[in-house]
Amino acid sequence: MEKIRDEEFKEKVLENKRPVLLYFYSPLQVPCLLVEAPLENLEKMYQEKICFYKMDINEGVDTCLKYEVLSVPKMLLFKDGIVVAQRMGSASSAVIEAFIKAHI
Repeated sequence: MEKIRDEEFKEKVLENKRPVLLYFYSPLQVPCLLVEAPLENLEKMYQEKICFYKMDINEGVDTCLKYEVLSVPKMLLFKDGIVVAQRMGSASSAVIEAFIKAHI
């Protein structure tokens, strides 16, 4: 999963033609570590339908403030530059996949 920063957010997420799952995380938080592997597996499964990016909250402060990321892990699903769904907390691969399928 490609890591992005505030400077890349507009191009990679807002201007993307495909839906985007943006995952906010902190490398120091155990729940974030638990959700990484399921997200990487889902990225392989859905690489033709959706783009996956991750943003370290310490390196994406402006984006975190704009989208009110107050705790991690948090996932935002964008379509045409607009947030269409969000999910908080760690989850299994099946739960995250259901979240994605419901919104793409």
